[in-house]
Amino acid sequence: MKRHDIQRLCLFGCLCFIMLMAHTAQAIRYEFDSDKEIADWELGPQATAKVKNGALELIVGGGQNSGIYFGEDDWTDYRMEVRARKLAGPYFHLFVRTQEPNVDFYFMEISYNSHTTSLFMFEGGNANEITGGPRPQRPDSKDTKGGDAYTLVFETQGQTLRTYIDGKQMVESEDKTYAEGRPGLGGRDSTVLYEYVEINGPGIPPTAVEPVGKLAVTWGALKHQ
Repeated sequence: MKRHDIQRLCLFGCLCFIMLMAHTAQAIRYEFDSDKEIADWELGPQATAKVKNGALELIVGGGQNSGIYFGEDDWTDYRMEVRARKLAGPYFHLFVRTQEPNVDFYFMEISYNSHTTSLFMFEGGNANEITGGPRPQRPDSKDTKGGDAYTLVFETQGQTLRTYIDGKQMVESEDKTYAEGRPGLGGRDSTVLYEYVEINGPGIPPTAVEPVGKLAVTWGALKHQ
């Protein structure tokens, strides 16, 4: 086989691999470089949000378990990962399968009052704790510069709900109240900075800009070679 034929074959193989990876990467990632990223997100009661300095600043007051919500009502099984930095307040939250803000949803709570983390199901605005045993202790943050920072994960898989803090599983529980709904970020009487949000799962479209951009750059580099 001639050299230029080998180069074409390698080029074709690389391009097919890149296109496959771009097609199968079912993930959305927000890095909060612009207010446009949250233009279609929904704010709950007593919540305000703005993008500044590469982060989403979320303030929730009035004793509400509220926040900001995104995505689609028919999302079912997904994994949401965030990098959150708590600046003030006794609690902050992640929401999954939100049917209606402040009324029907699941949330993961990180408490500074009890130094614990827990899991709740709200139905009709009434709280039902579904932690399923003693509340795990909230780990101390390893990054306290400018407020405690954590990497948080909330997973939904069928009736199973799992939460993680800095890579360690905190809670695993079973509940069949809600099978689908939107994710969200929140708190109660708190101020939290979110540095990024990434969510992936069946039916969630991949972020368009990143795979296409990488494909264009790689294609150009291959052609140059």
